[in-house]
Amino acid sequence: MALTRIILWLGNSFVMCALLMAVTAALSFLMLDITSATRLSAVTLGIGVIGIILIATTHNTPAQETTADALLFLLLFWIIMPVLMAVPYLTLGAVPDFTSAYFEAVSAFTTTGASALNADELPKALLLWRSLIQWFGGVCVATFAVVILAALNLSGTGVHRSMLFTLDKDELFKRLISIGKIVAGIYACLVVLCWLALIITGTDFFSALCLALSGVSTGGLMPQSGGISHYVGRIGAFCLAIFTILGAMNISILWDFIRLRKWRNFLVLFSSPESRGFFVLSAVLFLLGLFMVGPAQGYTLFIESLFFASTAGFDYDIIGLEMVPSVVLIAIALIGGSALSTAGGIKIIRLLLLFRHLFTDLGRLTHPSRLIPVSFKGQQIPDRAFLSVWMYFFGYTLFFGLAVLALGATGLVFQDAVVTGAASIANMGPLLDATLPESGVSYADFTNPQKIMSALFMLIGRVEVLAVLILFTPSFWQR
Repeated sequence: MALTRIILWLGNSFVMCALLMAVTAALSFLMLDITSATRLSAVTLGIGVIGIILIATTHNTPAQETTADALLFLLLFWIIMPVLMAVPYLTLGAVPDFTSAYFEAVSAFTTTGASALNADELPKALLLWRSLIQWFGGVCVATFAVVILAALNLSGTGVHRSMLFTLDKDELFKRLISIGKIVAGIYACLVVLCWLALIITGTDFFSALCLALSGVSTGGLMPQSGGISHYVGRIGAFCLAIFTILGAMNISILWDFIRLRKWRNFLVLFSSPESRGFFVLSAVLFLLGLFMVGPAQGYTLFIESLFFASTAGFDYDIIGLEMVPSVVLIAIALIGGSALSTAGGIKIIRLLLLFRHLFTDLGRLTHPSRLIPVSFKGQQIPDRAFLSVWMYFFGYTLFFGLAVLALGATGLVFQDAVVTGAASIANMGPLLDATLPESGVSYADFTNPQKIMSALFMLIGRVEVLAVLILFTPSFWQR
């Protein structure tokens, strides 16, 4: 393996983390939080120096990497970056120990949105920091999905690939920055538009910024405790829901629309199979909510259905989707959003493909000698192409079961272990509060072992389970 090449890109990652901290420190100065800004500046300097040293000692490394190099970098990146991102939680005195800080950092960076902290008691610098790393995590999720996972065909059958993102295997590391700039530019534009929409509709400057960063990344962490109806108007909440939907959409479709500037591509945003699946899930939640609580909470249910289906999971008001049966909420959280997006879960596209394959196989049972090709989005997909989808579904189910066992072993009762396991691996932290556990447990009640297990499965859900399973194959470690 080209370890020096991996170290070089980890050094670049350190520098990017330092730049995010520098932005947070600068904004803290502007908000006159001098103490937080000074501490963040010191941390920024230390991490930046380490990153520069790693780059300087490996910059002459030949630009050659294998599939194993790319996957190993992917896994190390998701493990190490939260370590750096946990430092501000400690330096600003928000958490008692490193385990709690790492849990918070993993939750924000993986856009899970689980937190044991009370937002009302946190300094604005830390609220801004965790909002920024949610946005950065969303950028990284989409970038890695395009550059590494989809390019290596590890996230599905390959039907998600955009012609604009077609890459050669020996270009993986070289294209991380170029593709990352495109993805970051798209999500930055969405954040600015969402921020302006929230400000125009009456939300204060700071809360609008934090919600825009969290909403576009489908992160779910909020700048204030309680429902967002307390500080965001109805029109503002609707605007935020629209941008969470865009964040949960396939980034390649967004890029096609921006690059080609054709309104036909805009319609594709909302008419593609994944988008239709998203709206079906939202409608199911909305109708079940109406049945459970009545039409008086119709607007709350409508907004929360969009939030939930996008995996952002923002709580709009006191009475809403919490009344929907927990099993439905868990199932929809596990399904998730679109492929090549910031959303978590199995992804709608995979389930659509599996159902299409299932119906085709049922047709073959009635006509064994008949050749029935599987078609999707105008393409004929060979049976062997579904192998990776079935493997992913099996791997996801396996890790979900392991998450329930591991969390149960740390002391959670079975129902809480199931919900927490689903929330962790689907990267949808608000699921725990939405299911109203009878035990009354919340993330603030978690012990350190429970936080470690939850954070572990957040990371597994984010790096795609097939990438983790490959680690256990002997061929991965062979040159």
